[in-house]
Amino acid sequence: MEAQLITITEYCVNCNIEPSFIISLEDQGIITLELVDNEKYISVGQLKEMERYIHLHYDLEINIEGIDAIRHLLDKVDRMQKEITELKSRLSLHVR
Repeated sequence: MEAQLITITEYCVNCNIEPSFIISLEDQGIITLELVDNEKYISVGQLKEMERYIHLHYDLEINIEGIDAIRHLLDKVDRMQKEITELKSRLSLHVR
């Protein structure tokens, strides 16, 4: 199954953002763009993350480095929450 893609140009026009912002996210390794026929595309699967990054940057005025730090912290919190859930589940088996 082929991934659904949207051009950076189309996405930027629809969201009223600068293409340089998306390129900066890619340069920092925050998102992955696909190159097809010399045009860069965003996968539809990354659009939810993009909305978060747009909000952080344009609404809250957080720079790219800050977005990267926030992303790492949120990933860590998510992993810790999953670990806590797993540990609670394992503990409940022993408490009975």
